[in-house]
Amino acid sequence: MTARIILHGGNSDRDTEKNEKFYDELIGGIDGPGIRVLCVYFARPEHRWQDSYDDDKITFRRLEREKGREIETRLAKSAELDDFMQDISWADVVFINGGMKGHLKDTLLSIGAERFWQVLDGKTLVGISAGANVLSKYYYSMVAGAIREGTGFLNIKLLTHYSDDEPEQMEALKAHGENLPIVTIPEEEYVLVKQP
Repeated sequence: MTARIILHGGNSDRDTEKNEKFYDELIGGIDGPGIRVLCVYFARPEHRWQDSYDDDKITFRRLEREKGREIETRLAKSAELDDFMQDISWADVVFINGGMKGHLKDTLLSIGAERFWQVLDGKTLVGISAGANVLSKYYYSMVAGAIREGTGFLNIKLLTHYSDDEPEQMEALKAHGENLPIVTIPEEEYVLVKQP
């Protein structure tokens, strides 16, 4: 068994048909009447975690009503390794939202790829924007306007917030580092990727 991995291009909070399909995919892969979602905001400053969680809870409550499935959410309140691993063990879905100026990469690197995939076995992993970028080997950072190195937990190059109007980002990714598959995800869209 492996984890089911969903990467989202950004702005998952917009009320659009594309995001509706994303959330359908997220809950559709979970068997049983109930779903436990761990909301992770380590890519954001800690003072923003609770507000971000409150916003996402509204989305999950709406899904619960519309889809007729019980959805229990939990805020990952600590990036301390033992706390985070316990939270992941509790969850069916690990929902890593985006942001900047957080310590998501450091937290994931402290776990290590092998242990991370072991604890996610049979679960759904969702990465949104920076939450997706950090899982890749290399990604194009829209904020920095440059290539950055992720954890390498997924052996891909990633371009979130993708637009055909900016081909130089794709060219920069192609030229950077080793030859790896490039995954592009426009805003409000998602892709399923395979666990390494």
